[in-house]
Amino acid sequence: MRRLTTTATAALLATVAAMPAAAEGERIALIVGVANDAYYGSVQCGVERAAALAGATVETQAPNTWGPADQIPILEAVMGTSPDAIVIAPTDDRALFQPLQRATEQGIKVVLVDTGLQDTSIVESSVTSDNVAAGRVAGEELLNLLGDNPEGSVITVGITAGVSTTDDREAGFAEVMNGAEGIKYLGHQYTENSVQKADEIVSAALIANPDLVGIFSTAAFNTEGAVSALRAAGKLNDVKIVGFNANPPGVEQLEREQVAAQVVLKPYDSGFFAGQAALNALNGLPTAEQVLTGSTVATAANLEDPAVANYLYSFDCPEF
Repeated sequence: MRRLTTTATAALLATVAAMPAAAEGERIALIVGVANDAYYGSVQCGVERAAALAGATVETQAPNTWGPADQIPILEAVMGTSPDAIVIAPTDDRALFQPLQRATEQGIKVVLVDTGLQDTSIVESSVTSDNVAAGRVAGEELLNLLGDNPEGSVITVGITAGVSTTDDREAGFAEVMNGAEGIKYLGHQYTENSVQKADEIVSAALIANPDLVGIFSTAAFNTEGAVSALRAAGKLNDVKIVGFNANPPGVEQLEREQVAAQVVLKPYDSGFFAGQAALNALNGLPTAEQVLTGSTVATAANLEDPAVANYLYSFDCPEF
């Protein structure tokens, strides 16, 4: 398996000179995971940058809610327009396989971005953050926040089983927690992407585990629910939250000191490399089967640092 791991923007910029020239009128269809999410705004910026450098065009579609029930009809409608390539963030690692297989049978090149499929035999490349490594970063940051010789219970709240990215984040986080002396890891509980459910899970954990010292939230709505539960219990200053949200609301949580840290992925880089992979496939150039992009950590203290600020999620495209 040809695999590329990149953790620096310099690696992205070094690829620009090698961008293929697109044939006249080459079209990339980008289908993100959900509408109005600044994370996917950054993905879109990256894909559009890659396409612009090669003279191709990008048309972006987004379901209003997360899940295959909304995403598959959009995919099928896009297939009806016969784009040259589809770059997609699958919202289910099984349900999207068959419709994407039909796209390849139609001659459309398929590249995955952000999320993946269990069976990747039909795709040209899968580009995603190294979510296991990012989960480890979250675990190490939480231990750092808890100080020397930390003790107490820690819980993870995640969205739903079967989402490759968030499950991988928990796996990396669990590695660190299970190796930390003095920490009792309570495991992973799913919220079905519900703020209310996350609130209920954290509230119950506080009652059952008075020694709760840390919460790892794998996605934005979980963090909102965790903050609500801690506020209601008067525990915002006692329990550290490490989230996974560099969208504007996640940045506000840092500024208000409701969340101690947010792991920041690099969706712009993921979008750029996904766009490049689609163009390479269309022009007969080699593609890596898997590309893993890096992450960093945002805190209230480093939000102005360009190494962090350039990667905060936004529909306004950054200038590197």
